[in-house]
Amino acid sequence: MLSIAQKADILRKAGIAQVPPPPAAAEASADDDWERAIDALYAEYTAARAARSLREAEAARQQEMLRRMAWTTATH
Repeated sequence: MLSIAQKADILRKAGIAQVPPPPAAAEASADDDWERAIDALYAEYTAARAARSLREAEAARQQEMLRRMAWTTATH
């Protein structure tokens, strides 16, 4: 499982603009809020990636099906 810091780094590298900076060490309640914000952003990010992957897989499947249909039609 990824740590909160790792999730924040992944979000930053992915170009997610809303990644808040970590709070100062003395602010314990702000740290909890920051962790929740990072968790929520990471969940949205991973859901969006999964959805994109599914769309791409479906598009590839449909394209392959059309290619096979065209090949079958051309050979008969």
